[in-house]
Amino acid sequence: MEKIYPSQLNGPKSLKQALNHGKLSEGVFSVKESGIDSKIFHSWKLEELLPTVPKGEWADLSFIDYLWLRTLESMRKFGCSKKLMKVVCNELFVEAYKIDLRKITLKDYILDLTNLSNKRPLTIDEDELLTTCQAELNDKNKMAVTNYDINYFSQLVSKCFIDNNEVGLVIFEDGSFSTYELNSTLQDVSNPIDLSIPHLLIPISSFIKEFIADEEKELFLTSTGILNEQEYEVIRQLRNRNVKRIIVTLNKKEIQKIETEHSGLINENDIEQLKQILGLKKYGSIEIHSRDGGKLSFTKSNKIYLDKK
Repeated sequence: MEKIYPSQLNGPKSLKQALNHGKLSEGVFSVKESGIDSKIFHSWKLEELLPTVPKGEWADLSFIDYLWLRTLESMRKFGCSKKLMKVVCNELFVEAYKIDLRKITLKDYILDLTNLSNKRPLTIDEDELLTTCQAELNDKNKMAVTNYDINYFSQLVSKCFIDNNEVGLVIFEDGSFSTYELNSTLQDVSNPIDLSIPHLLIPISSFIKEFIADEEKELFLTSTGILNEQEYEVIRQLRNRNVKRIIVTLNKKEIQKIETEHSGLINENDIEQLKQILGLKKYGSIEIHSRDGGKLSFTKSNKIYLDKK
């Protein structure tokens, strides 16, 4: 599996941003709230297909768990065997634990920040992150315990939030599979995928979009780390009908304006589109003008993908 190096990430590096992304691996909702049948869930658990789910009768699921469950559910519905599910699970999760991907990731962060410090002085946030990584790496007790939150699947999900690209799995008839990141094509020079032969494509990004659009899961948008407090405030203002105009600068520097109707309401389609823009980090900046004369503006923060544990 291809892993993400910190040097590939752009923008400010801070501990706060790192911890915010760590929420993706925090348990926040139940099996029932995930929408997965409980019998199927426990069957997968007995088959050891859910390595990130805590052992025991009850389990609080993280957003990463949710996406993995949706991936397994898609494989099941398309007739994939549990044997194949196990192969994919081992490759994405177990192999990462065997090589201690957490340790490798920490060392990569330290190397990247150290190299950066040789080019210019680190910011306060960057220096704090470097100190935290060094402290965790030197904590023998903590490093002696396997961290199940850092694996190839979670890194694949990270790519969706970093570059706003489609990510997922491609499974072939012979049981082989590959992960992919879609820009304008699935063809990656370092990892070419032959789509001329029969295959099953599972776009994980589609599960993220469905989650963001689901009104029943709206309350989980901040606890899962998909939206930060400023981004969620936009949604809250919309629900409270206190918005007159929203100006969105997209990543491609395009300007999009959303105006309220005469009734004071914003079209529901515009709300859903804005939720997708916020959740998938497709904006550069947001400016809100409220009906009571207030104004809220902020720019996107690029997150550093490091688990907080």
